Amino acid sequence: MTTPKKTYHDYVIKDGKFIGKFEDMYRHFEDPWMQSQQPNRYSRQVAIMNMKRYGIRSVVEYGCGLGYYADWIHRETGIVCQSIDISKTAIKKAKAKFPHLDFHVGNIRDMGSLKNKAHIDCILLADITWMILQDLDYVNTELLKHFRGKYLINNFVTYKGTQKYGLDFFTTTQEYIDYMPFKLIGYAEGTTIDDHNIDSTTIFKIEPKQV
Repeated sequence: MTTPKKTYHDYVIKDGKFIGKFEDMYRHFEDPWMQSQQPNRYSRQVAIMNMKRYGIRSVVEYGCGLGYYADWIHRETGIVCQSIDISKTAIKKAKAKFPHLDFHVGNIRDMGSLKNKAHIDCILLADITWMILQDLDYVNTELLKHFRGKYLINNFVTYKGTQKYGLDFFTTTQEYIDYMPFKLIGYAEGTTIDDHNIDSTTIFKIEPKQV
């Protein structure tokens, strides 16, 4: 019996379980999530529009991967994000592809150690919601502790009836908004009939929402 060939999904989330072997994934696959083709264009473009609209000039991007979105942001806004990923291989490749940008290996749980926090306008979660789901409450606490009054932009996808992981957290954009403890500024969703997922982007002010 032939063993099915692995895909990059096998290193991330499989059969409703979180795997999280990102370093192995980037070692074995050149372009996971087809990053070079800018997937989830709806949410990513709206996030850039919101950076312009709200005068955001300094961004820390978590989950930068191979750096394609950081480059898009730079081309559209002139912003050089402080782009962070947990994978050393991803950061090495990003630096080679985009040497004019700023890439670092890091963990979102360590955001309190970021330098020049007072000058950071926005924390950007670049399609990593499902990857940090078990740490989300901790991350939200750290955001409020270190970045109160700043912006949080989160790009992520929800799935049209096929989601297996994170069902006890949220399954729609609105459920995610309800879950988050911050003041909502705006959100957008985009999809096509043929897509199996819905792109979404949200922008919050990092301050407690009124209940």
